[in-house]
Amino acid sequence: MKTTIQTVLAYCLTLGAIFGFWYGVGLPRQIPEAELAADHTLQCVSYAPFEKDQSPFDFAKGMTIAPARIDADLAILSQRFSCIRTYSVAGLEALPEYAEKYGMRVLLGAWIGADPKLNQQEIAKVVELAKRHPVSVRAVVVGNEALLRREITGPQLAEYIRQVKDALPGVQVTYADVWEFWLKHPEVAQATDFVMIHILPYWEDNPVTITGAMAHIKKIRDEIGEKIPGKEIVIGETGWPSQGRMRQGALPSLENQARFIRGFVALAEQEHWQYNLIEAFDQPWKRIKEGAVGGYWGLYSPERADKHILSGPVSNFPNWQMLFAQSAAIALMTLLIARSHRNMGASRWLRFSAAMAGGAILIVLQGHQFSIISTNNYEYLWAGLILSLSASVYLLALKAIASDTMPTHLSLDASMDFLRGKVRLSPEAVHGTLRLGVVACALIGVLGLVLDARYRSFNNFGFAIPALTYAWFSRRQNNQGPQGMLERLSGLLLASGSVAILINETPLNWQADIWVAICLVLAYPLWRESRGVSLRPLRPFALLVLGAFAAFAALRHGVFISERLVGVCADTPDKTVCLVRSLIGRLMYNQVFAWISITLAGLAIWRNSVWLCGLALVASLAGLAFYNVNLAALAFVLTGLTLVHRKHTKTICA
Repeated sequence: MKTTIQTVLAYCLTLGAIFGFWYGVGLPRQIPEAELAADHTLQCVSYAPFEKDQSPFDFAKGMTIAPARIDADLAILSQRFSCIRTYSVAGLEALPEYAEKYGMRVLLGAWIGADPKLNQQEIAKVVELAKRHPVSVRAVVVGNEALLRREITGPQLAEYIRQVKDALPGVQVTYADVWEFWLKHPEVAQATDFVMIHILPYWEDNPVTITGAMAHIKKIRDEIGEKIPGKEIVIGETGWPSQGRMRQGALPSLENQARFIRGFVALAEQEHWQYNLIEAFDQPWKRIKEGAVGGYWGLYSPERADKHILSGPVSNFPNWQMLFAQSAAIALMTLLIARSHRNMGASRWLRFSAAMAGGAILIVLQGHQFSIISTNNYEYLWAGLILSLSASVYLLALKAIASDTMPTHLSLDASMDFLRGKVRLSPEAVHGTLRLGVVACALIGVLGLVLDARYRSFNNFGFAIPALTYAWFSRRQNNQGPQGMLERLSGLLLASGSVAILINETPLNWQADIWVAICLVLAYPLWRESRGVSLRPLRPFALLVLGAFAAFAALRHGVFISERLVGVCADTPDKTVCLVRSLIGRLMYNQVFAWISITLAGLAIWRNSVWLCGLALVASLAGLAFYNVNLAALAFVLTGLTLVHRKHTKTICA
């Protein structure tokens, strides 16, 4: 009876603590609003008609936008805005007509890219619509960030602008880009009727925190006005994301998005600026190119639900009740462990309850993050793998606390032998394989954040549980078997990678700081357990990796992303260097580097072949250098683990 009461009391207190956490983080906060008249409408907002599972790439597959969709969207937006901005006319041929219906004006966009034929088609449509709807079309915007994307030169763009101006006398024509590109290309400003600049504090090369965002916008707006005199300045894009990874001190959140938008509207009204907010509705398709943050700049959700960015209290976790229910369900599942160890003392119950509550919250937080950032099959598989590893280690830790017995595990090398069928099934083998999975995934995560961090999120919640658990196990276990080069090298790579991430992200990014701490906590036991192990036998492989990556990095910077070649290849695309640049772009876009590397890695592991392992490493380095990072990092880690294991056991594939 006593043990039953203890169990009930412990779980009630734990569930209460979990509820308190979610209630605290989910509580809506009051954020100051701009003081505007009740009937005052805001100026412009960027608009794209796409729903949750749609993207502009679907037009090539025959997708059309129903006029009813545009009608319904403008019915919502017209209640708060007097103008909308578009980026292309594809699928939006009916938009100017519906804008007239709701008394709205349109900044009509023509999408300009690297293909001259498509550019002319887009311009012809824009000109036609502007002529047909002179009442609603306020101005035409020829191109959006085409200079930023290096798809066109300044003189070419200026010629397109003049072409549209000649076709539309009396209609204002401009171009839109990040503010600094107007200063780099003065010929574009000379061709326009007014200057449309983008100021996005989150995306600056040196990101601006939410507290400094308004001062930054005013500074840039005033600077552009001084450096491009005689031209009206319109802020064509400004906003803040509600979800996504932190950049230095710039943190995306619903609260920060509301704080930014409301602060900007108040400042713009005070300064009498012309502006356009980005954007009307969240666009999930943008996550493919921009990471999680790209899909969450909207004032409304993809389902057209109000996110309360413009007015009202705001919560960073508006669905906190559901998240609490998920955490509670995970906590209650641990009753199976608690019932098998009913005789825990008060101290052990306290440790068990704290670990149970903390782990349940962390797993749900990680699942919530994955639901926000995952966009493709690879990312969904990654999410399932990390959650499975985290949950398995969570249960292992709770069992260790309840039984007051530390589990033993095989070394990483022995775990590799188990996976190859050379070691019999045992609890130690399973525990060792679980740890091997955690280390391998952590290395993949570090590679991504070192080489391709801009759009990549930190999976802190999922890795915190195994990091803390294995650090605790390591301190309590003094009878582990001999460890090898896999532990030594993994610890070294995790530690050195964490330093690189800290330098790249700066200490201002507390999300990165947590990830760095997790990596160091994971690395310390590996390094400690492998004292006395030398990595000298791995020097040839280290030289191969460094040399191959240096060559690919030089090719990337010297050819693929070279600003010098943008204009050259636009004028003479048949030059050899331009053909190479174009080929690299196609291979990268179609993930060819990634698929070659993962295929070679699979063959190398299966065939136990040194030369295949070498090819797989080189191919994966090409993928890492040319932005096919997800699969390339997986191939690199799998091949690397295999090579190091073979070297350690003196049976490297012959």
